[in-house]
Amino acid sequence: MSRKKKILVIDDNADVLRLVEDTLGSSAYVCVTAQNAMEGLEKASQEKPQLILLDLMLPKMSGLGFLRKLKNNPELKQIPVIAFTTLGDEDVANEVMALGAVGFLRKACGSHELLSMIDNYAA
Repeated sequence: MSRKKKILVIDDNADVLRLVEDTLGSSAYVCVTAQNAMEGLEKASQEKPQLILLDLMLPKMSGLGFLRKLKNNPELKQIPVIAFTTLGDEDVANEVMALGAVGFLRKACGSHELLSMIDNYAA
């Protein structure tokens, strides 16, 4: 039996975390959650996930701040990150990609689209 891939989901909205957890739990993934960027960095270090799903609108430190710190950490910078946000702005998407994210997904997407993108990037 193959081991399930671990996905770290960082979002300050408990409903979003639950929804994503349910979606990932019914597929080939184990979901680890964090409710802010600092907790996300800790869990990324501890858990070494195959992929991070990152909200950009977080308390204390933004998702962009998290992404900068993650990509500057030699132990964590190889983890692919998909921005998962309500922000639909093309400039934001470009900035996220420039900082090293592999994908940009709006929260309004369906679970099929979410799983499809995760499947593409979870190594």
